[in-house]
Amino acid sequence: MSKPDNLSLDDQVLWNAFRGGDENAFGEIARKYYKGLFSYGTRFSGDREFVKDCIQDLFFEMWTRRETLGDTDFVKFYLLKSLRRKIYRESNRKNWISEETDLEYITENIGDASIEQHIIEIESSEEKTQLINQLLQSLPKRQQEVIYLKFYEDLDNDSIAQVMSISKQAVANLIYRSIRELKDRI
Repeated sequence: MSKPDNLSLDDQVLWNAFRGGDENAFGEIARKYYKGLFSYGTRFSGDREFVKDCIQDLFFEMWTRRETLGDTDFVKFYLLKSLRRKIYRESNRKNWISEETDLEYITENIGDASIEQHIIEIESSEEKTQLINQLLQSLPKRQQEVIYLKFYEDLDNDSIAQVMSISKQAVANLIYRSIRELKDRI
């Protein structure tokens, strides 16, 4: 594949910085591709929360394995392929989809949602938001704080560590533990 323009070069710079431990580069990659990954993931599963979880897990695994990841000229394709594999593995693990061909069938046969379906999705999303807020309130205060700082204030782990007067590793552990507890409770 040829490089379309400076986009691939910018992606390579971001990718290499991320692999070197630059959290800002990692955040930029996540911000740049999250929407496209979500759109792509919903082609495989109608469960939007499941897709969000898979994307979040993908980024978490990328961060923890960043030093062992190889170089890539096409970050977008790497992310899409990785997300597809993750959805497939998680789907099989949960027995939601039994074969990869089922995923291909779903992708080929998905159509535009009707207005009624869109309204149902909005109502469902509001119910899920209420549930998540209730679940967040059930977490210990420290976990609530780290979730708030990370996802509502959009602080990076270094900033959270400074605000909470704990180590960066403790922040990562708290975030991971909090998300796992929320997933388990859901």
